[in-house]
Amino acid sequence: MHSTLRITQNCNLNCLHCYSHSPQKTKDLPTQKIKSIIDILTKNNITHITISGGEPFTRHDATELISYSAKKTKTGIVTNATLIDKATAKKLSEINLTRLMISLDGTESHHNRLRAENSYAKAREGIRNCQNNRVPIGISTTLTTINHNHLAGIHNYLKENNIPRWIIQTLKPQGMARHTNLHLTPKQQNTALKTINHLQSTEPDIKISIFNCEQNCSAGTKTISVSPNGDVTPCAFMPGAICANILEDPWDKITAKIKEYQKRGITCFQN
Repeated sequence: MHSTLRITQNCNLNCLHCYSHSPQKTKDLPTQKIKSIIDILTKNNITHITISGGEPFTRHDATELISYSAKKTKTGIVTNATLIDKATAKKLSEINLTRLMISLDGTESHHNRLRAENSYAKAREGIRNCQNNRVPIGISTTLTTINHNHLAGIHNYLKENNIPRWIIQTLKPQGMARHTNLHLTPKQQNTALKTINHLQSTEPDIKISIFNCEQNCSAGTKTISVSPNGDVTPCAFMPGAICANILEDPWDKITAKIKEYQKRGITCFQN
């Protein structure tokens, strides 16, 4: 089973399509508490941990926690890359990562419109720092009304910069994204899908995956999520479906509550 571990709620950006319910700064758990969470996860058959946030690199101990996790199980990262300087990239190169997924949501104007002014340039600098240090990276793009007609431009960037992995995901009606008009219409979704299929067939060297959990929900069956305070939910996109707290409750209570949510058939589109 896979677990997302959100080590912080804090972020240096303020993205329009963020699924987070609380963009305000919150207090992080101390380093040892996060390590204890990693210990509990790996002792209970979690074979892959994805460390995310917020923005994980807002924590001063991010690379320490990532390294600790990678020594125990397969470990990946989700980041906006804007805080990955040369020194951080070098530290990451010394960690056995499965992959570092970097959010890139369009060409410069579209990306900045969704995330923050100058965030595109900072993300590209982070990408260069990772590549110069041979850190395995991929790109993650969330489809919105702002970028759905510009997928070819993102694809060209991947091709020109020898980035072999691209995950495209649908926008979740959670957090800040719940209050925007960024969700695609069925017609826009179909147009985007046709573009993606064309890109897949013409450029097979770039592996493209479409992550649409509305159609194929793995919450609680293949994935769980741990929030920055230790609360466990079946999925990171179900912040209200709290099963228990991993630092306070036994594992069997967590799994029993997850099964309860599964029986009720609750997803992030209903929660």
